[in-house]
Amino acid sequence: MIGEKITEMEIADELSVSRTPVREAFRMLEQEELINIIPQQGVFVAGVETEKEIDDIFQLRAELEGLAAYLAAEKINEEQKDLLKEYTKELEECIENNDQRGCIRVDIAFHRIIKEASNNKWLEKFLDTLFEQATRFRSSSFSRKGRMQEFLSEHMELADAINSGDSDRARKCAEDHIKAAWDSIITVFEKENK
Repeated sequence: MIGEKITEMEIADELSVSRTPVREAFRMLEQEELINIIPQQGVFVAGVETEKEIDDIFQLRAELEGLAAYLAAEKINEEQKDLLKEYTKELEECIENNDQRGCIRVDIAFHRIIKEASNNKWLEKFLDTLFEQATRFRSSSFSRKGRMQEFLSEHMELADAINSGDSDRARKCAEDHIKAAWDSIITVFEKENK
């Protein structure tokens, strides 16, 4: 959660590793601007400074996710199609159980399949970077009433468009999905920063 304090010890214990790799991971996360290391205070999950920062990330992400979906609809194989179907079913179960962490886990896997199916390594790399940045906001996108059901519908429509080979519809579904998350996050940001 944004602003949450995290410690090397907690992470090391949770992962059953020494503190050294955790310390190195913290340095890398700080370079990616995902955490803030404040001397004498600790390590905190990075927040967002401005609405413009959110807009910049999601504007680019909507375009690139749209392109990935467009390409995936043209290039997806049967195994990847099956995985998209499986992930939409898992997502439905997570939503029925009000399992936000499960939704996030499945969402990451779902979008990974689309990136891989696009068969464009540079697109994958850019999306990975944007996805990491968007991780800070992910739980905020579910706070609006009814958003989880919309989230499921968006994934089902996107999977259907890709699996049926409809590139243009896949692009639109992906862009609409990212824009809906963007709108939810902006709403939460505005409420928290009044």
